[in-house]
Amino acid sequence: MAEDWNGSATLDAAMTRRSALALAPAAATAALLLPTAVMAQGFRGAGPMSFSTAQDWIKTFFESADKIISYYADPFVFEDVTLYQTITDRAELYAAFKPFENKDPNSLIGVHYFDVIRYDGGKVQNGRGVLRKERPDIYTEAEYAEYGLPILLGGDYEYDEWGMMSWIWKAVHKGDFLGMPAAGKSTVTRGTTFHCYKDRKIVRDFTMWDLRHVAVQLGVIPPAVKFWQKAGHPAQA
Repeated sequence: MAEDWNGSATLDAAMTRRSALALAPAAATAALLLPTAVMAQGFRGAGPMSFSTAQDWIKTFFESADKIISYYADPFVFEDVTLYQTITDRAELYAAFKPFENKDPNSLIGVHYFDVIRYDGGKVQNGRGVLRKERPDIYTEAEYAEYGLPILLGGDYEYDEWGMMSWIWKAVHKGDFLGMPAAGKSTVTRGTTFHCYKDRKIVRDFTMWDLRHVAVQLGVIPPAVKFWQKAGHPAQA
């Protein structure tokens, strides 16, 4: 049966895939293979924002800076907390995205692969962030300006949908990565991105990913000590 995003066949298939996640690993893997008709929707499709729009966004990010910036509203806020990036200017956003285009496999930035593994989201009525009004006394004005104020940016932007993506990222490095020796190595890490949408455009983008685990794989720092799993730890008593 042909699957249409707005049809019951697609909804039934989606429920089947969700149920399969509770089954054997092979069934769970098959459940993640979304129909082409659903995957093709993307930001330029119709219907609710979904797994397909999430995958469209993350793939386009590494394919075309010219195209990906068109997915953002006017105004917008983009924030990569890991890199301390807070961007509200479209030209600056383009400059931040441009180096990651996977057009030259010999580029010193290497080749990058991103895939969304999970998507949660839904529609809202007149959505806006609930913001703290006063600076907590424990933080100095300088500390709050650097770490707190970027969170408040775009808090008055209205949105009608939201989406939360959990993704994985594999990078094949050709040179240094963020100042760390990485040439000839591959790294894999995970991250999350939270989107607020208005009329199928991104008004707020909040991204965070595990840079520490990348540094571990590059041999820069030791692996984390899983103290909560050590015998004799108070948590094990």
